[in-house]
Parts: sequence; structure tokens; C-alpha cells
Amino acid sequence: MFANLTQSASQSLQSLRQRWPVALGVVVLGTCAAFAIVLSDEQGRMDLPLAYSVRMTCEDDIEAALWRGGCERIAPDIAKTGRPSFPELYSAFVTVHHEPNPGAATAARFASDSSDTGFDVAALLNGKRYNLATVVPEFDDVRSRAHAEAVMEAIDQRDRALLTIGRAGLGYDALIAGALANLVHPGALVEGAAQYVAILMGTAKRSDFTATGAPAIR
Repeated sequence: MFANLTQSASQSLQSLRQRWPVALGVVVLGTCAAFAIVLSDEQGRMDLPLAYSVRMTCEDDIEAALWRGGCERIAPDIAKTGRPSFPELYSAFVTVHHEPNPGAATAARFASDSSDTGFDVAALLNGKRYNLATVVPEFDDVRSRAHAEAVMEAIDQRDRALLTIGRAGLGYDALIAGALANLVHPGALVEGAAQYVAILMGTAKRSDFTATGAPAIR
């Protein structure tokens, strides 16, 4: 019996030596899949308050005219009810976490355009929901109305995606959709891993995870 056990162990070891690339590949893929799920959970938890803030910004208020201009552009998405489909969730996670942020997404298209005479981006954004933050880096290099409109449309697209994620909450379908989006865009996993290492080393905070715009982790 001992001889049989020894022979079986020897055969298993030999088989492992012959197939170690496959075994290593399985371990690597499993690790990537597990981290993609962890990262998706972090992203989803950051997305939900942002989705709520979009809704809250566009709620009726006595002084709403001071900030809610542009809410009519996403009103149909705010009014949507019911759980989004898996393809909708996947597309939303890609938009929010793996596409360039609104400023970067439009920069190349308008890089060679000349400035509009007398154009004032601050005046254009006054009273609109795009101008609520103390700084609006998406509009830093905007020199024309056409460019500003393109940035606003990109912000609308991102906010529609956030609203979609918000409707799903922290469900398993949203978790898996986000994980799949992370796997399809492996750069997010690399940057996410780097951020986790920084968190463990104490050089970054968990709140440093970003919820909007590629790359997924800043």
C-alpha cells in the first residue's frame, strides 16, 4: 500500500510539473476575477451617493433656478423606475469607470478650434447643474460654446449611467456587471491593485477610489 501511495504521489507531482503553466494560468485568472469583483464592489459603493446627488440636484426647490439648469436633459432618466437590465448595467459601468472623463473625452476634438469672441464659460454655466462644484476642471480648456455643449453632453451621459447604477443598488447583477467591465478593461485592475497597495501602506485612503472617468482609480 505504501508503495502504491508513493507511486501515486510521484505521478501527481510529475503531472503538476508538466502542467504548471496551466495551473499558474488558472491561479492568475482566478485572482483577477476575484479582484475584479472586489473592485466592482468598491466602485458601486462610490457610485450610489453620486447617483443620489444627481437626483437631489434636480429636485424641485424654491431656489432651484439657481442651480438646476440642464436637469431637463436627464429628466427622463431620473423618472425611470424598475431594475435595469444586465446589458444596461454593464454599459453604465463602462461609461462611468472606463471611458475618459467628460473633459478628456472632448479635448482632442476641439484642441485645434479657435476661441469664440467674447465667450465666457462661467456665464454659460451660471445657474446650471454643471457649475455646482467649487472647481469644474471639465471646462478648464473650453474656449467655445460648441466645446462647452459637448462637455455638458458628456456629463449628461455619465450621469445617466450613474442613475442606471443607482437604480440597481448593491445587487449581485450590478456587482457582476461591474466586475465584467473591469475584466474587459484590465488596466483598471492594475491601477486598482496599485491603489490597494497604497491603502495598505497607509499612503492613500479608501475614499481615494474615484467613481467617475477612466482610469477607474486615481
